[in-house]
Amino acid sequence: IRESGMRAARIVQNMLQFSRRSDMALKPVPVPSLVQRTLELARNEYDLKKNFDFRRIEVGVSLDDDLPPVPCIETEIQQVLLNLLRNAMEAMRIRGPRSDPPRIEIGARIENEWIVMTVADNGPGMDPETARKVFEPFFTTKPVGSGTGLGLSVSYFIIVNNHNGSLDVESTPGAGTRFVIRLPLIARTQDVDASDRG
Repeated sequence: IRESGMRAARIVQNMLQFSRRSDMALKPVPVPSLVQRTLELARNEYDLKKNFDFRRIEVGVSLDDDLPPVPCIETEIQQVLLNLLRNAMEAMRIRGPRSDPPRIEIGARIENEWIVMTVADNGPGMDPETARKVFEPFFTTKPVGSGTGLGLSVSYFIIVNNHNGSLDVESTPGAGTRFVIRLPLIARTQDVDASDRG
């Protein structure tokens, strides 16, 4: 009963993310420290019942030199990265016997006026139909009771609505999955300035 109650509370909390736009201000955050803190959280989060441990997965980090701070709500971007890392960890459980060790690659680079962050894994990948649906609320490939289907949809909402960025997925069956986050280096707002209103 307690587990079901906690799961219901998490679902409601995630749904509330869709009903309100964050009113927290964007602040410049150094990308290397953001990635490092998220990795520390992920390394401490493992589930023995599911027989996987983040510390058994090879993790590569490739960050461009002299990355400028990115304007963001740090806790929200950390939540997105952690969601992507959790998905990658889950993928390692179902990738089957392979000669190459399980590996996650995290990258960040400058692309014009954007910071582009990537989280890639060498898991089983997804077919095109699954990849098209991953950001839909309540869509999940996990067994009933194992996932809410809201992690990626909440992540999409955070990046697109709260940060005016973009979140995309690239995946091929048997060749792993790569998520691409683009965040503007110049803070933008979707709100219309009062002087522009008719």
